[in-house]
Parts: sequence; structure tokens; C-alpha cells
Amino acid sequence: MPSRAKPLLAVGIPLLLFVVVLVVGLIQSGRDGGRPGVNETLGEVDVTTNTYADFLVTTLDGRELRLSDLRGSIVMVDFWSSWCPPCRAEAPVLVEAYERWSKLGVEFVGISIWDTEGEVRDFVNRHGIEYPNAVDDDGGIAVEFGVKGIPEKFFVNSEGEIVRKVNGPNTSQSLDEVLTQMSDEELGISGK
Repeated sequence: MPSRAKPLLAVGIPLLLFVVVLVVGLIQSGRDGGRPGVNETLGEVDVTTNTYADFLVTTLDGRELRLSDLRGSIVMVDFWSSWCPPCRAEAPVLVEAYERWSKLGVEFVGISIWDTEGEVRDFVNRHGIEYPNAVDDDGGIAVEFGVKGIPEKFFVNSEGEIVRKVNGPNTSQSLDEVLTQMSDEELGISGK
């Protein structure tokens, strides 16, 4: 073997193995690196985060907002991204639901993850979203909440306790069912 080929093999073989392992890992994970998965179907899952998790964000309009500031209200926290097709499809549903439920004292907060402020502003403006939205550009809040895919919603009762987590895009009916049940529980109404 020529002496020039030895250094090439010494570098080339480990590099080739690294690339193969990287490609196999991406294929097996079913994701592109650095982004959460996309939840295409709706489903309620167990809450695995700290029941009283909190966050501090600066909303697109420059206000500081803590989840704990909203105690006393039912809150829906939506983790989403402008590049997520199910999030785009769900946006009109959330706009319509917020219009209806905000009159009853329910708060919505959008947290866009792994996104840019410009893209988030464009998305919010294009869809006429009026509830507060912020960018979690480093994903720290999403990690703390245990977000595994988007869209993903956390429902918080008036005591500040995270009581439900729903993966995937919601319909008006599915949001109404969750919020109605939570409102009934807040009022001490049993049934359903």
C-alpha cells in the first residue's frame, strides 16, 4: 500500500463510520436534528412535568409574562412553531376558540419553539392571533415542560396546576370539550 493511502484511510474510515452512524440515527429517530417531532394526530397524554411549572417570557409586544401571573384563570399554553404544518392548520381553530373562551376568562399563551421572532411575528399577524405569544428560541421552556412534539398543549387550572396535556392539532370540538370540563370542575359541577 502506498504511504499516501495510509493517512487517507486513517482519517477516511473513521469519518465514514461517523457519517453512517449519524444517518442511521436520524433515520431511526424519524426527525431532523435539533427540532422536536411534529404531532400529526390529537391525543391526551399523561402530564409528566412539574405540576406547578412556571416560565417567564417576553411577549411579542414586549411585555414580561409569567405563567404564575395568570393564576385565578384557566390557561391553555400552546407550544408550536411557524414551520410546523399541523400548527399552521390549527391556527384558525385557536383564533376562533380564543375569541369565544377569552370572554369567559380563559387565557391562551403561545410559545413558539426553535423559531425566529420574524417568522413568529409573520405567523401571528397572518392568522390574526390576539393572545400573547413569545419565542422560546433556545427551547429551555419546552425542555422544562417535557415537550416531545408540536403542537402540544398544557391546560392549567385556576390554582396554577397543570392538569392536562394534549398532543397534536385540536379541533374546535376537542378544545371546547377540554375547556368545558375544566370550567365545570372549577365551578364544582360534576357530570360528563
